[in-house]
Amino acid sequence: MKRIFIIAGLLIILLLPVASLSCGEGNIKAALGEEFTLPVGKTADIAGEDLSIQFVEVTEDSRCPTGVECVWMGVARCRMLMKQAETSKEITLAQAGGTDAYEDYSKYKISFKLEPYPEGAKIKAQSDYKLVMTVTKK
Repeated sequence: MKRIFIIAGLLIILLLPVASLSCGEGNIKAALGEEFTLPVGKTADIAGEDLSIQFVEVTEDSRCPTGVECVWMGVARCRMLMKQAETSKEITLAQAGGTDAYEDYSKYKISFKLEPYPEGAKIKAQSDYKLVMTVTKK
């Protein structure tokens, strides 16, 4: 009998870290009209709406770096996965230069800005990027 409790206790101790890893940190919670920050690889759930937004990756960042003169302001493109009700759709958000941008999706307007802005010739890792976003209804 004692052996069963010891084995059960050891199993709980060994499996607890695995269970906490599978839960992850959870999704970011945001409300309509509220600005939030979404890092690459994370998902935001919009409260009161059946909408979640996942920032998959930055597919292009050719924005003109600060301190450099360019003939073209460049563009940043972000691949997103939108989930509404039972429907999933991939979209691309595009931001010209350092301007704020927006994209219409279904009945929503998504305002966004990709950060950080490029500096000199530094190449950013995917993990460095985040979108500062606000979701409103059209």
